[in-house]
Amino acid sequence: MTVPALCLVKAVVGRKVEQRFGLVGLARLLKLVELVADRADPGAKRPSAVMAWGDLLGAIQCDQPAAQEFLVYCEHARVLDRGNDGGRVRLSLAGELVSLLVDAPAAAPKARTLFDREQQWADWFAADLDLPPHLRNDPETRRLFRHWCASNVTVDEVEQAAMRAVAEGRAPSPAILHEHIKALRLEKIRAAS
Repeated sequence: MTVPALCLVKAVVGRKVEQRFGLVGLARLLKLVELVADRADPGAKRPSAVMAWGDLLGAIQCDQPAAQEFLVYCEHARVLDRGNDGGRVRLSLAGELVSLLVDAPAAAPKARTLFDREQQWADWFAADLDLPPHLRNDPETRRLFRHWCASNVTVDEVEQAAMRAVAEGRAPSPAILHEHIKALRLEKIRAAS
C-alpha cells in the first residue's frame, strides 16, 4: 500500500511541507509515508509502523534534530502521530495522509494520454515542462510533435524519457526526449521478443 507521489504533491500538507522545508522536505514526507504504509498491517484503517530511530534517520536522510523538527511539524499539521515503543519510534499516519492512502487509485490502471494534434503537445510542454515558446514553436520541435502524434507516443512515455534525461544530467528538450522515447520503445520490443 503506497500513496502515489503526485497525490502527495497536490495535497495541502505536501504544499505546506514544501513551503517550509523545500523539496527535501517533500521527499522526506513521501519517504515517511512509504515507510509507514509498507510496514503497516494490510487493511488497517490507520497505517502505523514501529521502527528504530536509525532506520528512520537513514530513510529520510537527516540527523535526529532535523528529523525531530520535521516530525513535530507533521504532528502539528495533524497528519502524523508519533509515539515511543520500547526505544523505537511509532509513527501513525493521520488526517489527510490516511485519506490519500484510502482514496489512492492503486488498483486502477493508469490512463494512457494520447494527443492527436501537435498543439496539444506544445500546450502540455508549456504547462508541465515549462518549455520556452521559442523551443515549443521551433519547426523541428513541431515536426517531432507531429511524429509523436502519428506514432501514438503517450504522456507516460515522455515522462519516462524526461526522467532518463534528467538522470543523465541533460535538459529534457523535445529532441533529447525523442532519443529516449526511441530507446524506450526499442527496449519494449526487445523485451516482448
